[in-house]
Amino acid sequence: MSLKSFLGSRTGKNFYNICYCWGACLVILGAVLKIMHAPYDDLFLMIGLCTEVFIFFISGFDEPAREYKWERVYPILNDKNANTDPAITQSNVKHVRNLDSKALLQLNKNVETLNELYINKLNEMYEAQIKQLKNGGSNEVIQESARKLADEIAALNEKYRKMLDTMN
Repeated sequence: MSLKSFLGSRTGKNFYNICYCWGACLVILGAVLKIMHAPYDDLFLMIGLCTEVFIFFISGFDEPAREYKWERVYPILNDKNANTDPAITQSNVKHVRNLDSKALLQLNKNVETLNELYINKLNEMYEAQIKQLKNGGSNEVIQESARKLADEIAALNEKYRKMLDTMN
């Protein structure tokens, strides 16, 4: 088995990874020991550096990563399409043509209705809070109105989600 085929195999890649990591660890350990002037610092540094030399040598036999031709999947990546605005393509224009103007007007109307209802509920809650503060009563009324508001908003969000689902 040649070195190139071995490095291309799973076992070879695991071996390469182990050697690379251990070599880096030995280099760092040797550098730390050298800084601390510990015994055998030169030995660890030399072993680590020799391991790194070995790793860099065998990495020359490693097969480079495969380059994919992404322009086949995404034609917009071609040089001839480099100045094309991706927002304006034939499929997008067809999709816009298929949208019904009545449906868009209805969606706009529904969103405006939801906004008005939301604002009205907020105003009701604020009025209840102000009334409660003026009366000096407990926070129960405020909490109740806030709970009601949260329930109403959740219901409105569900209706809005259903409208969007029907549009798509």
